[in-house]
Formats: sequence, C-alpha cells, structure tokens
Amino acid sequence: MRKSGVPLLLGIIFLTLIGVQGTPTMRNGRCSCINTSQGTILSKSLKDLKQFAPSPSCGKTEIIATMKNGDQTCLNPDSTDVIELIKEWEKQVSEKKEQNFLSFRN
Repeated sequence: MRKSGVPLLLGIIFLTLIGVQGTPTMRNGRCSCINTSQGTILSKSLKDLKQFAPSPSCGKTEIIATMKNGDQTCLNPDSTDVIELIKEWEKQVSEKKEQNFLSFRN
C-alpha cells in the first residue's frame, strides 16, 4: 500500500468508529441512563418504549422512552406511573399486532 493510502484508510476507520459511538440505542458495556425523568409521559406522545434488563455491564433495569418528536428520556422503572405506562404501551402494541394479523388474513 502506498503512503498516501494509509491516511485515507485510517480516516475511514476513524469516521466509522465515530458513527458507531454516536448511536444512542447501542448498548456499549455500560448503563445508558445516568438519571431518570421525574415528569409524567403520556402514551399518546410515545413513539417507542424499550426496556433493558440488568446485565453484567449494567446492574439496573433501564427504560428508554422515545417521543414522537425524536427526544429520548430515561424513566424510573420503580415508578408506579412508569409501570402503568409500560402496561398501557404493551397493550397498544399487542392490539396493533392483532389488527395487522386480522387485516393480513382477510
């Protein structure tokens, strides 16, 4: 490889690594949530709700809510409001799956 090709290759590797580190949903061996939101979140404003179980790299349960406007916030998994929100979200997701299944069959 010529000397001019080495900096190009290193530049591509560097840019690739930066892109990987900037991905918010990627779990990279540590807890994603430093603190949790104290506000109430309405299920109507949710785009997605992800729950991560404790792992060797993060010993706590983490819940990350993605809003329809793209904002992400960490929720307190022990909060009764969050527990209710999770139940409501799971119900909505299962209803959507059922509707999709029924419309597919017809």
